[in-house]
Amino acid sequence: MPGLGRLAVTAMLATACTATAPALPAFTLTNQSGQVVRADDLRGRAAVVNFIFTTCVDVCPLVTAQLVRIQTRLVSDGLGARVRFVSITVDPAIDTPPALQRYATAYGANLASWDFLTGPASDIDRLTREVGVVTGTGGRIGHTNLLLFVDTTGRIVARDTSVELDPERMLPKIRRLLG
Repeated sequence: MPGLGRLAVTAMLATACTATAPALPAFTLTNQSGQVVRADDLRGRAAVVNFIFTTCVDVCPLVTAQLVRIQTRLVSDGLGARVRFVSITVDPAIDTPPALQRYATAYGANLASWDFLTGPASDIDRLTREVGVVTGTGGRIGHTNLLLFVDTTGRIVARDTSVELDPERMLPKIRRLLG
């Protein structure tokens, strides 16, 4: 019975942590295929959300390639349909749906469960401010490498700023999102 008590306490703590985690801010953006995607569309699946721009020559390509490896592993583990990847541009003037489609294709992203999103600059600016993405100064585009781990209820339960996204380190974090 002591193990059962510990299990109940662990479950209560996990529920309490999820309940106090901030929700992913509302958004309505357009994906690489021209389809509208809302924050509410992510509910029911775990999500890994990051911020990119297609003309980036350092962090974005590295992170995107590593996320593709993680996505591939999730698919091979039978979890691909339960996890959604979302990459939101911080340069909507350049990153139109066709530009995002080319970028996704170049990195081999599986678009069955990955959306590359763009939209009005004011909407992107509001969203990046609300989640704490630093997007550059003096007219230069820049950003932090922020990954948001969103649970199936739409809550941001973890954040990561590492550019070393080893699947062995990331997969347990993503599996926890699934419960």
